[in-house]
Amino acid sequence: VMDFYNKGGGKGLHIAPANQTLPFEKLKLSKKEMRQIILFMKTLTDTSALHQNKYVNHQ
Repeated sequence: VMDFYNKGGGKGLHIAPANQTLPFEKLKLSKKEMRQIILFMKTLTDTSALHQNKYVNHQ
C-alpha cells in the first residue's frame, strides 16, 4: 500500500480508479521514510480486543 501511494496511487500508475480522490503526484518518500510511517501506524493498532474471551473462537 505504501508503494502504491508513494508512486502516485492509481493515477500515478496510469490507472483511473473512480474512488481515488487524492492528487496523482508521487509522494517521493524514501524507503526509510516509508518504514518510519509504517512503524508509526503500527503503534496506532490496538489488538487487545482480539484476546478478550468474548472474541475468542470457541470451536
